[in-house]
Amino acid sequence: MNHTTDFEISDWYYKLTGVAMRTIGKSSDSIRLGLERGFDSGEMMDRIYRNHASGQYGIGWLADLYYLNQIGCKGLRGRKACLKRALGETIRAQQRHGLQPVILDVASGPANYLVETLAETRDLNVVAICRDLDEHGLRRGRVLAQAHQVENIRYESGNALDETGLHAVKPQPTIIIASGFYELVNDDAMIQRQMRINRNTLAPGGTLIFTTQVNHPQLKLIAHALNNREGKPWVMKNRPASQTERWAIQAGFESVQTVLAPPGLYTISVAK
Repeated sequence: MNHTTDFEISDWYYKLTGVAMRTIGKSSDSIRLGLERGFDSGEMMDRIYRNHASGQYGIGWLADLYYLNQIGCKGLRGRKACLKRALGETIRAQQRHGLQPVILDVASGPANYLVETLAETRDLNVVAICRDLDEHGLRRGRVLAQAHQVENIRYESGNALDETGLHAVKPQPTIIIASGFYELVNDDAMIQRQMRINRNTLAPGGTLIFTTQVNHPQLKLIAHALNNREGKPWVMKNRPASQTERWAIQAGFESVQTVLAPPGLYTISVAK
């Protein structure tokens, strides 16, 4: 096998894919949004969750449909479904133990999954706080909450690594969520630090719910063809769930339960 030739072919494939995304791809509403706001942005996640193809002319619709049916998009929708299930179970478990659930998403974006969960559990006494540095995502979240008539949620600017700011959040959270956040951080030490901050921010008896990207098959293509919200190549890496579980234990959590979301790209972990 000629490894040099294989490398050149794949390199050209990635480059051509990037060119196609920035030209023909602009006729797709999803791809155009990704180019403008970042393929890792909260608005893009929201669009992937909605899973409704649209674009300019027939080719734009087809390109949008193709993008939304990529394995990565299917994985994100599977992650959302499992996250909502884990959150709902945690809310009910805390209420059974006499805790009023206070949910804090430390890097929320619009938090589509959370708005939907609150809309589906109107009978429960729950408070939710969404923090993010992306003002566009926060504004989109407020619009989503209003559209779903969800009033027990607030959106505010905040850094997931600002320990002082997180400790000042009131009421004190009983559930902290880091969904889709660790997947965007390539620095292992930063994730470990953030987990420790979460542990110290939680009320006694609190729970951390976090997601891990364990098996994304298109990381090289994404790094060559897609941009993040800063306009730079979107570089990610896979991590075994056992690694992030170990970090959670080292951060001070006593137990971690993990499930694999279909089709097998992400895990959802519940640390107590």
